[in-house]
Amino acid sequence: MRFLLYILFGMIVFTTELFAETIRITNGEWAPFLSKDSYQYGLGSHIVTEAFKLEGVTVEWGFFPWLRAYQNAKDGKNWDASCCWWPDDKREKEFSVSDPVAKTSLVFFHLKSYSFDWNSMQDLKGIKIGGTSGYNYGDEFLNALTAKTLDVEFTIKDEFNFKKLLAGRIQIFPNDRSVGSAQIRNSLSPDEANLLTHTSKEFGINTIHLIISRNNNRNKYFLDKFNAGMKKLKISGRYQQMLNDLEAGKYDNKKSILENNMN
Repeated sequence: MRFLLYILFGMIVFTTELFAETIRITNGEWAPFLSKDSYQYGLGSHIVTEAFKLEGVTVEWGFFPWLRAYQNAKDGKNWDASCCWWPDDKREKEFSVSDPVAKTSLVFFHLKSYSFDWNSMQDLKGIKIGGTSGYNYGDEFLNALTAKTLDVEFTIKDEFNFKKLLAGRIQIFPNDRSVGSAQIRNSLSPDEANLLTHTSKEFGINTIHLIISRNNNRNKYFLDKFNAGMKKLKISGRYQQMLNDLEAGKYDNKKSILENNMN
């Protein structure tokens, strides 16, 4: 009898796995929102995983350089979707865009010893600004940069700009508030981190989204599943807890923390 029960249980497990829903999603590096070295692959990835789980869908993640992550998802052959992206006209033509996964916003980081406040881009004239190549700082900043009203010195990594702030080579550095705060915690010593702060005024406020390839014939199905799961996640209170965990540093890049502790 016990033997028959084992067989029955095995058949149930096998049948469940055989018919389990799975969505394959590409991802990239933008800790603490997205990273293969962060807790649950970062806040954005964790939200997407949990929202789908509430609708009975399992997520399989693949990490790539961002351009490849986008193209692999767009093709819709081996990958169904990509996480997570700011919406724009091109993406909305090539993908179905989900309800917002999380909010992002830019602030200016600076030394606590540097008295800085601003209301408009015009207030930034004459200030030495650091920037990271390839980063999207929003239309307002880009327009001022194109008009050559800003003095911006670009480098290849955000972390280099924090070092330049400490060295006095630049005066302010725009970055996502959560991303910049995590980078400071993970790449600087406590004494160095204590020298930095950021403005309370935000700009470039946007939201990141799951994008699902229009070449995938289950496009709308997965979109509806995710949006329904997001609603449940928020109602349960777990979504807000994840946001609280982000502020507490739970999703910081574990590899960066380890490397910093070894130096």
